[in-house]
Amino acid sequence: MTKVHYFGPNLKRLRLQSGLSQAELGERLDTPVNGQAISNWEREINHPTYENLIGIAKFFNVMPSELLRTEKETAVGETTAVLDRIDEYMPKVADIRRVMHMMSDFSPRQLDGLSEQLNEIMQYFKPYTPVDEDGVPETDQNGRPITKQSKYQDIPIKEVHQVYQELKTIEAYQGRQQDNNLQID
Repeated sequence: MTKVHYFGPNLKRLRLQSGLSQAELGERLDTPVNGQAISNWEREINHPTYENLIGIAKFFNVMPSELLRTEKETAVGETTAVLDRIDEYMPKVADIRRVMHMMSDFSPRQLDGLSEQLNEIMQYFKPYTPVDEDGVPETDQNGRPITKQSKYQDIPIKEVHQVYQELKTIEAYQGRQQDNNLQID
């Protein structure tokens, strides 16, 4: 995987040109992030997700490839250097198309139902505080509520949580698509 060495400085330049703090920029993105995430991206400690990259480009009204260009590429407009990096995103574009196809197979009501079912299942995996028949939480000798581990510790929680997060992402995307369709109409 190619490292992106120019994203951080480009992000910082655009942010400063807009007169925004890192926290302000983070709050204004379609998928809000905290100021520390913006700081880490600018210092190239880590890089944004594909969704955040698209959101940043949209916010600054630039092409995503412009966020990845060197100064020379920006000044000269060398599209071949930019096009070389597009290959990194082709698998992600294929994933997006696959998700869009899958989403067309589900109605909003079905997605809501699946989300509710997964949410109920997730409750079984969380630690809980036992309560007596009056609904009063059990406490230890110091009066602090007792928290017990889930009795389903051996079930693959991470995989279930991942499916839950993916469904939430699909719901959010479908909601944005519906909003976009309403705006177009």
